[in-house]
Amino acid sequence: MNDIKQKLTSKWNHFKVSQGFKNITASLLAILLGILLGIIIILITNINNAGLGISRLLLGAFNNPRGPWIGIGQLLYYATPLIFTGLAVAFAFKTGVFNIGASGQYTMGLFVACVIGIMGDGLGFMQWPIALLAGGLAGALWGAITGILKALFNVNIVISGIMLNYIGMFVVNNILGVPLRPYMVDGAQNRTVVVDQAARTPYAFLDKIFPNSGLDFGIIIAIGSVVLIWFVLNKTVFGRELKSVGMNRDAAKYAGVNEKRAIILSMAIAGFLAGIGGALFILAPSTRNLGNQYSLENVVLGAGFDGIPIALLGNSHPVGVFFAALFIQYIKLAGDPMQSLGYASEIVNLIIAVILYFSAFALIVGQSIAKLKKKKPKDDLPSDLVTKPQEVNQ
Repeated sequence: MNDIKQKLTSKWNHFKVSQGFKNITASLLAILLGILLGIIIILITNINNAGLGISRLLLGAFNNPRGPWIGIGQLLYYATPLIFTGLAVAFAFKTGVFNIGASGQYTMGLFVACVIGIMGDGLGFMQWPIALLAGGLAGALWGAITGILKALFNVNIVISGIMLNYIGMFVVNNILGVPLRPYMVDGAQNRTVVVDQAARTPYAFLDKIFPNSGLDFGIIIAIGSVVLIWFVLNKTVFGRELKSVGMNRDAAKYAGVNEKRAIILSMAIAGFLAGIGGALFILAPSTRNLGNQYSLENVVLGAGFDGIPIALLGNSHPVGVFFAALFIQYIKLAGDPMQSLGYASEIVNLIIAVILYFSAFALIVGQSIAKLKKKKPKDDLPSDLVTKPQEVNQ
């Protein structure tokens, strides 16, 4: 009997490894196709500078004029919020819901953290942790609204998510534009003032390793969050319940999982992650400790939407999301160096869009194939795995 269990376990582990290999291969293929299309566009639009343009595209973060080491530090700095928005979308995917509202959750987290970061100077050294946590809770509340509308009223989660993106943006802009404007907004620039020094996330030891890159403790929080989300999804009963809802809601409900509760909690956690991303952006000390600002413009913040290609490219796996965020930001950092050669900055966005398309296409094809596969009957099992009852008893 033990031999049979070992063989079955070996087969299952082999299946998981091969499935992971397929996912990685699909992501790499999507990246390759996106970069190839970018190279073709570079050749078509300006063949005279094509060699240098392609070089700058591929160098990405290493184009930094202050040196490649500073470029790596800036890559990690700018990727930190994207890691959280990618995790926000990926976590919701695991429950079978599409979190297109990450931008609104990101905005609400940024706003609440900004309020505490500017007006909470009485909190002392606890100002930045409280601002960070409050930003996450604001994002969780905004995400939970979407989950409640879906779970209790069956409102289309895509429609409600998009609407809440704009509602969040207009709510924040109106609050900053009237009641809080004298306290928080620089009227000349129409931007928020930078948060207090005590409210900024510390550099810790990272400013010594990557000087003048802006990299702060936020990247450590991001890495810890990746590990924590992986653990919750794969090593806890709660995480497995959430994934069971995403795999098959009917089967999960039959097994005793509360589907509505799972959707609401999943969206709340996803919102919390996106809110933390927004909070870390506004609380970051940035390069030379000058701080960041929020512009009062009627434009939905793109960081939330960037979480969608990151989650798809990373196959909704926390570790995959981390590396996908680094790659997306790596390509983005090639935009300005390419623009200086006369290339449109939209080339980078086009590359990301193509990668998103092929990642989604690979995901859809994989899901379709999985649905077409039927469970093999017992007679089709390999002979070494078929055991007669009397042999098992022995």
